[in-house]
Amino acid sequence: MTERNGVVGKRTLITGAASGIGRAVAIRFAAEGARVALLDRNRGNLEAVAGEIKASEGESLAIPTDVSVEADVAAAVDQVVAAWGGLDAVIGVAGIELVETNVHELDLSVWQRTIDTNLTGMFLTCKHGIRALLASGGGSVVLTGSPTGLFGFAVGQTAYSASKAGVHGLGRVVANEYASQNIRLNIVVPGFIDTPINAAFMKDIAAVAEFTRGIPLRRAGQPDEVAGMFVWLVSDEASYATGGLFMVDGGATAV
Repeated sequence: MTERNGVVGKRTLITGAASGIGRAVAIRFAAEGARVALLDRNRGNLEAVAGEIKASEGESLAIPTDVSVEADVAAAVDQVVAAWGGLDAVIGVAGIELVETNVHELDLSVWQRTIDTNLTGMFLTCKHGIRALLASGGGSVVLTGSPTGLFGFAVGQTAYSASKAGVHGLGRVVANEYASQNIRLNIVVPGFIDTPINAAFMKDIAAVAEFTRGIPLRRAGQPDEVAGMFVWLVSDEASYATGGLFMVDGGATAV
């Protein structure tokens, strides 16, 4: 029987690692024995996550990075490869959710900032991350999608919804392009998760109660409840999974 060891020793790059789902993913991977490169624009929070990992005897690199800037992403990937001799996994979590209006009033700058980070950032993560995976003989990519990119319920979130729909399309075609080169790509689709990006909404108890009535589990999820899906998709246990959308949404997209 072939021994499977999860993600032990896997050299893993994670964008958006300073908070929310990205932070939970980074801490979980480190706890599972992976080496984790932490990328985010928030230097202070990034160093705090690296400190948590070090305190738990994990190994990490903290690299301040703006995923919408190609030079930043390319340099971060090169730094990881130089430090660890290659990459085994690339995880794209970095994303923003700005205050939007209906499309006829939506400011172009809000649209552009959202697309630049949420979609172009994922493209650049794939571009330079896969370059490193190819040099290492293959690996796994996991991107972060959203139910807003699958359905039209997020009224007033045009740019965010469009950016996440773009991530789904990007991920599927890239999965097909590189399957023959030992690279798998999958997309985790978190539902309503209690993260800093949703902090303001979470303070409105009545609104949260109304929103969660449409979720079969009747509550928001926690970042730790999402992190395990990323671990599984990178692990050898998921060796036949590529091009898939994996829901972690309390059942919201099932009804």
